[in-house]
Order: sequence, then C-alpha cells, then structure tokens
Amino acid sequence: MKVHVFLGEFETRKDATSYTESYWETEPNEAVSDRDYEIWENSNPKWKMKSDLNCYLDGDFIETITEGDKFEYLCGMIQNPKNVRHLKSELDKKALILIFEKAIDSNKSKLKSTEILEYKGVFESTL
Repeated sequence: MKVHVFLGEFETRKDATSYTESYWETEPNEAVSDRDYEIWENSNPKWKMKSDLNCYLDGDFIETITEGDKFEYLCGMIQNPKNVRHLKSELDKKALILIFEKAIDSNKSKLKSTEILEYKGVFESTL
C-alpha cells in the first residue's frame, strides 16, 4: 500500500484536525425553521482538506500526527526510510499528515500541495 505524505504548520492539534478531519458545525436549536435546519444538514460535515484537495477522501485512512517523534513515526510507516530522511528537520516544527491510498480514489485523484499543506510525495508503506 502507498502513503501520501504532507506537512503543515498549525498552532495546535485542534487546528490541525479541524483542517485534516471532517467535523460538524453546532446543531441549530429547536427554534430554527425546517428550511434552516435542512440547510445546516446539507452543509455538514465540513472538511477543509477534502475541499482543498478536491477529491474523494475516506477519513478512516488518514492520520494527523502532531506530537511525539514524528520522524520516527514516519520512518516506521515507510518501507525505505532513507527516502524521507530529508524531512527530519521540517518535522520538528510541522504536523505530519499521512493519507493512505485506500483513503482516495487513486484512479481519479491527483494529490498536491494546498495553501495549508505541503505535499512531500508518495511512498511505499509498511502496512
């Protein structure tokens, strides 16, 4: 299985996961109209990374790593860690986002950098 590697700068883990994972806005209270409730339902969940990448994503195959030894974690996920050695210093300051090929429709999706994430490439995974 292949894994796509991204790096991004975020202030907190919550900031990172608010971008890399889907979430629901707060549900409107009972006083809202049926129409407003329907608008809320249709506009959720929100998922900024999916929108920016403009492709199908399955969150079950995406990891956001913001703490611990991110370089060691990445090396454990890549069949040939030498291929990512150049990322070691960057990982000290940035979040690591892994998108495994099962998360995307690889026949239609062409992953790339976004305004928030820098695409570092695709590698053979140890999984």
